[in-house]
Parts: sequence; C-alpha cells; structure tokens
Amino acid sequence: MEKILRTDRIFPLKDASFYPGKDFCDMVYFCPPTKQKKRLWLLTEAKKPVVYIDHYRFEPVKIFKKGRYRWIDFGITDIEFALPRGFGQLKFYGISKQQAEDSYFVITKQVKLRLSGSIEDAEKKLAGISRQVTGFSFINPSTVEVGSPVVFNMIYMAGKNGLPANTYLRLNIPKVFTGPQITKKGDGYISAIDSEAEIVFKEIRDVSDESHRDVDVIYFLPQGIKPYGKIVFQYRTDRSFIVPVESLTMDRRYWYSNLPVLSPAVSFENKKIFVPLSEKNGHCVRFVSGKPKRLFLFLPRRIKKREKVRLVGIITDRFRNIVSDKNWKMKIEICLEGKQEKQIKDISNHFTDRHRFYIDFTGLKPGIYRAKAYDMDTGKLLAISNPVEIMDEKDERDQIFWGEIHGHTEMSDGTGAFENLYYDAKHNGSLDFAAAADHACYFTDNQWEWMQDITNSFNKDGEFCTLVGYEWAGNQGHRNIYTSRNRLKLFRGMYEPHRDLGIVYREFEGVEDVVAGPHTGHTGDFWAFHNRDVERFIEIYSMWGHFDSLVNKLLNEGAILGFTGGGDCHSGKVFLSAEDREGQGKTPHFTYSLRYKSGIMAALMKELNRKQLIYALRNRKTYATTSDRILVDFSVSGLAMGKIGKADDVFLKAIIHGCDRIRKIEVIKDGKIVHTERPDVMDVIFSWQDKRVEKGIHWYYITITQANREVAYTSPVWLEL
Repeated sequence: MEKILRTDRIFPLKDASFYPGKDFCDMVYFCPPTKQKKRLWLLTEAKKPVVYIDHYRFEPVKIFKKGRYRWIDFGITDIEFALPRGFGQLKFYGISKQQAEDSYFVITKQVKLRLSGSIEDAEKKLAGISRQVTGFSFINPSTVEVGSPVVFNMIYMAGKNGLPANTYLRLNIPKVFTGPQITKKGDGYISAIDSEAEIVFKEIRDVSDESHRDVDVIYFLPQGIKPYGKIVFQYRTDRSFIVPVESLTMDRRYWYSNLPVLSPAVSFENKKIFVPLSEKNGHCVRFVSGKPKRLFLFLPRRIKKREKVRLVGIITDRFRNIVSDKNWKMKIEICLEGKQEKQIKDISNHFTDRHRFYIDFTGLKPGIYRAKAYDMDTGKLLAISNPVEIMDEKDERDQIFWGEIHGHTEMSDGTGAFENLYYDAKHNGSLDFAAAADHACYFTDNQWEWMQDITNSFNKDGEFCTLVGYEWAGNQGHRNIYTSRNRLKLFRGMYEPHRDLGIVYREFEGVEDVVAGPHTGHTGDFWAFHNRDVERFIEIYSMWGHFDSLVNKLLNEGAILGFTGGGDCHSGKVFLSAEDREGQGKTPHFTYSLRYKSGIMAALMKELNRKQLIYALRNRKTYATTSDRILVDFSVSGLAMGKIGKADDVFLKAIIHGCDRIRKIEVIKDGKIVHTERPDVMDVIFSWQDKRVEKGIHWYYITITQANREVAYTSPVWLEL
C-alpha cells in the first residue's frame, strides 16, 4: 500500500480554546503541505464567522442549509498552508463557546464535493466511511504496570454495516514497545489469532506515515467483514512504557497524538485514507506505577542560617514514579548527621501523602548535614540525602538553589497536565525553581495566555520560582527561551514568518530579562544562528545524554556559555522523571529517543526570585548535574564559575560536598582533560595549579564523578593570560 497522508482534515471546535476577553477561539491544526487546491467548510450555527488559517483570512462565500444542518462554504484556495512542516493555527471569530460544541471545520482537497448533512455524512463523503461506523475495539489487559512484559489481546468488531471487500486495517504500536514481527513467536510477535473474515498480513511500517513515534501494522480484508464480525489480534512486547501513561484518543490528529497500542483504523482501497474509530467506540490503555521500591531524601541546598530545615522523603516504584495508591509497609528510621546529630525513630506522623513525608529540624548550627534512612527491622540503609550547607550569618557567598527548566506536558507533544508540572516540582521534586518549555508550535495563542497565568500563579518570591518560557523549534534547530516577566512574546519556528531564528533573537537582543539556550541534540547549525547577547547557556546533560564533547567544541570555537542540567522530559515533569537504573541510556521512556533520566541545575543567587534566576542564567552562575544535588564552589585564579577575567597564574579551587563518594575530579582545559584526582570521599577541598600556561585566552571547568556514576559539570571560567 502506497504512502498516503490525510490531506482531508476535520477539526471539531469543541476542542478549540477560549480565553476571557478574547473574541476568538483557536486550535492547532496539522495538514500536510500541498500545492493542490483546497476547499474550506464550516458546519456551525454561528451567523457570520470569520476564519483565520495562520495569517490568512477567510470569509463566508455561500451558506447551505438543509434541515438542522448549516454548512458554510469559505471557498477554494491554492494557498500552501502550514509551511514548512504542516503545523499552524486556526482562529475562529464570531463563534460562541456554546456554538463551538457542535461546530466542525473541514479542509479538503476534494474541491468539487459539496458537504451537507451531519458531520458523519460529510466524513463518509470525504473518506468513504464515518468514524461512528468504523467499528469497535476492546483490549485486555487495559491496565498495565509500568515496565512490565505484556501480551495484549485486542478484539476488533466491525460496525453495523460491516466493511466492504478490499478494506485495509491498520494497527498502531508505539516505538517504545518491541518492534512488531510475524516470523517468530516471542517478543514482538503479532498475529490475528481468530477471525470471522479472511485476513491477509500486508506490511509493517517501522515508521508510521503519520508519526515518527509509532509503528503501523497493516492487514488486508479481501472479502471485507460482515456487520459486527470480529477479529482477535495478539501482540507480545517485553518492553513497555516505564512512566505512567493514559492513552485515550483514537484519532492521530497530530504526529504526537497519544494512541493506545493496537488502535485500529480502516481504509477503503478506492479512498486510501485511514479513518480511526471514534473515542466512544475504541479502547484505552493505562500504564500505572508499580509497587513501592525506592526512597529518596531531599534536604535544602546551601542556605542562610534559619530556624527550620525541612527534610522531604519521596517513595517511588523501581522506575522512580510516584506511588500514590499503594502503602509503603517498611518502618523507617531517620538519622541526621553533621555538626549536630538527630534521630527520628517513628515517622508515621510525618506523612502528608502515601508517598511523601517531611521532617522539620530546628536549631541547627552552621555546617554540612546529610540525612540517612534505615529499615528499622533489618538496619539496612535505604537512602542518603543530598548535603545541605547551613551558612554562618557572616558568610557572604551566594546561596545555591536547585531547579529544572525544560519539561513538556500535554500542551505540546508530551503527557501530563500543565499545572501538575509545577505542583510536582515543588511538592515531590523539592525544587526551588521550575519552568515548562512546551513547543510553541503545538499550542495556541489562547492556550499560551492560560499557560502564562498558571506559571505566574505558582511563582512566589523566596519560596518557589517559576519562569515563563517555551521551546522554539524549526529547521534551524531548537531553542528554549525564558523571561522573568509575566508575559513573553511568542514565536513559532514552524510558522513561516517566524521560521528564521534571527527574527526571534533580534526581538530579544539587548533585553536583560530574557535568556535563551540551545536544546542539545537539536542544536542545528549553532554558529549560523547564535546570538551571544541572547543565547547564554547550553544543556550539557539532559534525557538525551551527555553533550560535553559538543559543548567543548563550541567553547573552543569561541562560545561563551554557562551549563545547565536539563530534562526534556515529555511526561509532565521536571527533574523527577522516570529512570531505569539498569538501563540508563538504553531503555526508552515515553518518547522513544529519551533514554536517560532528567538532570538538574544549580543556580547561585543571593535570593530566590525570577530576576535573580534570569541573571544567573545570563551570567553563567549555574552548573549541571545528572540528578544528584552535589554542592560545588569552583573558581580559577579567584574568578568564580562563569566569569571572564585576566590573571598571571592559574590556580583552580573547588569545595565539593557530594551525595556519594567522589571517585574522580577532572580538570577540563580548552576541551581536554589536563588533570585528574581520585579522592574517594564525600567532602573534598580541591586545589590545583596549571603550570603549563601559555599566553592567550583559555577556559577551564571541572567534572565531578561520584561512586554512583552521577556527574556534575561546573560552568567554565575564561582566563586571559
């Protein structure tokens, strides 16, 4: 079967977004770019609606009303929408929220068709069949524990009219799962194990025509199938999502639409357009957290002396997912170690949720502290917290704050509620700051207003800091952009007028409260589009892996960038993403390409607020770790990390407090390892003199590797000798 992309698209306006004070509703559309002429239709009771497709305006040409159905013809156009990648914005003026519930917008290349009747009638004209009669599907199991091998049995049942001869049936499989195959029973094996119609396997498309995140398996029904006839499919996969996911939608409206495994779609040979089942007739699949297995302890960072220091404990399954519906049965004893020692033998009164507890310690003297958790019955060590440093009142150093600013939610190509990202970051991740960075091309202007409102509502100086931000993505790579303001101008890299990154950076050049950084793994041609005034940081680690080699190359070519540790998590989280400890770098998460856990970023600031955080990002007062909250002070010849200066001699100093024994400290000079030490202790005062100095400009940073393989990268110092 040849590759066919749906260019006929139906958009239900019940899914459009409204925002108070705005006189339009809007939604994201995807339509493969084509030079063919297209006709625009709107089924609605609205009297005089106006439609914008991106910046193109369309007004009614003719109205057709038959019975209770009212179709508005907006005419035929040869405009190539959604260049270059097929995504754009639909805006509808003159339609109320109530009218939108029963309104549908249609883009079709079948320009001679005249649409009439219900939306089901229109869909039948366009594709040969309506979603309402494509059939039904049922799956077992429908609830699966994350990371479990599973054998799915899916029953497809034809609708009341059956399916005619020469019908194709397509099944969807996420690429995270084992690739389907038909030759050998075992992992990945898929087959029709029972059928009331002749069924022929046609092909497996390792990359779906409509989504690079899915695999399509296509079957052929030469004789069709009778009304309510059944076919039973079986598919085995030893690999599944390691993060909780709920797949409910049957329509692949966008490439990132989250379809359940084995979701069916049908196509008639003469139409060659796959039509999915309706949501009410299709199945859903839920992946849920496993049993409680792991405990994480979080203390604050480097802080000023205060009356109260809070320890937070978080219980997760083996993949680091929050376990909110199962009880942890182990008795836990907490010991605080440091200048003073404290012991809590019974924490039962400290739980706030099934998965979370906290303990407040008061009256602690300045110094380094760590907490340990033990199984009271066996004495087994369960967890060690990160170090907290309580500064003396006279200590003028910056505080260290922990956060992560690169997370995706259901507002773009991820999962998870947007507002839950911030709640989870603060409540479960024990972060000081956070930011979502959803793809600007995949949400609308009205949604953006709401997203900014939500982000602003979580921001509270001194308590929890949020940044308004998004990810610009286009042919020139991906860039994350943030501001300390309540509002940030939106640019979409897949929207033709904004596809040039230079346009974006010229808007923000010289603006002190905006900062940007390239998304490593999607950096594009860095130097072709780099703007030193705006682009100030780079993710040296994320869920894509380590990028120190790329970063070293850019620094040697003259880039002046600080380091952040990011996530790019697509499960609605920052920092506390899923993690397969045994499969780090191998096991895919929700998105096939992401195979590492999320990193984290430290920011050195006097106080916790947006202005200080943007200043830290712009001035390279940050460092990255792969997850552990390792405390680091680093300087070169008296210049703190991120600084640019002059010196006659090169002395490196670092004070390090680890979460595990520090196995290795490496000095990176101009992209090369020039010195290594192996202290094998948790607290280190490091110093080293570079005696092989040459005149010129050189840059230095250190990497710190712990016994548990967690790594920290300090931002560089640039030195002119």
